[in-house]
Amino acid sequence: MLYDMRTYTLKNGSLGTVEKLFEDAMPVREKYSRLGGFFHAESGVLNQIVHIWPYENFEHLQKTRALAAGDSSGQWPPVGLSEHIVTMESQLLQSTPFMDDWTGPRELGSIYELRTYSLLAGSTPAVLKEWGAMIGGRVEFSPLAACWTPAGTGGPINRLIHLWAYPDYAARAEARAAATASGKWPPPTGQYYTQQESKILAPASFSPMH
Repeated sequence: MLYDMRTYTLKNGSLGTVEKLFEDAMPVREKYSRLGGFFHAESGVLNQIVHIWPYENFEHLQKTRALAAGDSSGQWPPVGLSEHIVTMESQLLQSTPFMDDWTGPRELGSIYELRTYSLLAGSTPAVLKEWGAMIGGRVEFSPLAACWTPAGTGGPINRLIHLWAYPDYAARAEARAAATASGKWPPPTGQYYTQQESKILAPASFSPMH
């Protein structure tokens, strides 16, 4: 599957308004394809929303977005959204072999950690091999909501993007410490990472993933 992960940075104080705009417009948008997850940032760059849309392929994405934008209601994109937007970013991502595709709503946690690892050029196959061999041990401690690589349709490449679910911050700390102490995680791939980033996300009330 293909995933469009869209990150919008908002004007200060507009998060609640923007989430309500999306919630109200979602019935129109979901006539054409379903939402995978909708979150706002709790750490890192604040005043951000992250919404993730699964598609069968690039053609499905293009067709669906055109149909939604042309809906006779005029409700997509949400009316009034643009006045609250500072920047917009879209990343097209593909599933890794050990990721469960998003085929419907999932109740996994109250907070999610989105981690982005930049990789040395040409190292992605080696990283995926090691992760695939060890991921079964890691998910004993907390669910892996997603793990992607760039889909090769523009934008940054040589990245591993993974999303982990936790009940709360304390559970996150406990799971990470227990996974390390067990020896089952992390995989021996640190030499391939050139940069590592993390942000904590909280799901919106209408997010299918929560």
